[in-house]
Amino acid sequence: MISFSKYHGCGNSFVIVDYEQVKQYVLSDLAIHVCSNDTGIGADGCIVVKQKPLEMLFYNQDGTMAPMCGNGIRCFSKYVMDKKLVDTTIFDVITGSGILSVNCEHDLFEVNMGKPLFDKELLHIESDVNIEEFELHGFKLCSVFMGTVHTVLFVDSFSDMDAEVVGMAICNDDTFKEKTNVNFVEISDRKNMNVITYERGVGITKACGTGCCASFVYANKKGLVDDEVIVHLELGDLHIRYQDDYIMMKGPATFIAEGTLDIKEVRLC
Repeated sequence: MISFSKYHGCGNSFVIVDYEQVKQYVLSDLAIHVCSNDTGIGADGCIVVKQKPLEMLFYNQDGTMAPMCGNGIRCFSKYVMDKKLVDTTIFDVITGSGILSVNCEHDLFEVNMGKPLFDKELLHIESDVNIEEFELHGFKLCSVFMGTVHTVLFVDSFSDMDAEVVGMAICNDDTFKEKTNVNFVEISDRKNMNVITYERGVGITKACGTGCCASFVYANKKGLVDDEVIVHLELGDLHIRYQDDYIMMKGPATFIAEGTLDIKEVRLC
């Protein structure tokens, strides 16, 4: 039996466990087990917490590991505060995409998400693709590494297409050697935008923090929004802004439940 906690960030849900309790298990198998609605708790992803120093290991619902998760790091930070693993409201977290700084204030968590990187090697994309404007499946796209691989598609209205079908097609296209998250972006005005994300390894989710940051990067780059916006999601809002060349993301993280779970079916290392 292991102890777990479950949190969500704007509806993007995670099961969180302590590394010392699960280090003897194959963590990708653990993620599949705990994220399952049938055999586990049910969630979009699994977060493993390492201490001294603080480190976040993130696994998608299908067991694949991702370097970062924007909603996940806010939930990680809320867990860290709830469990009193730090004695300050500002702290650093080691992630697969580098050390990120978190500032916690009244259950809102602002994270320095780093700089957007326009690097084909990080995107694992064909070398002849112009990542700032290319076409797949009849859609104009742009890609950026924002803690993980993201592709952005601007639409006039979400009702114009089936995001699940289009997202799956783009995500799994051979252009992306390690697949891609796909973000559908609807601009309201220069300070407000809406985003729906098809996440690789999961499908359509309620929210994706890194996806919202990637969407903001290209919306700003194309002159569609200002240097600070509110991204409206089904179950909450994210405030995203530039600070010099860095992307700052602020939003909520909410505790759902905690308990114990039998994981005897999970493989040992």
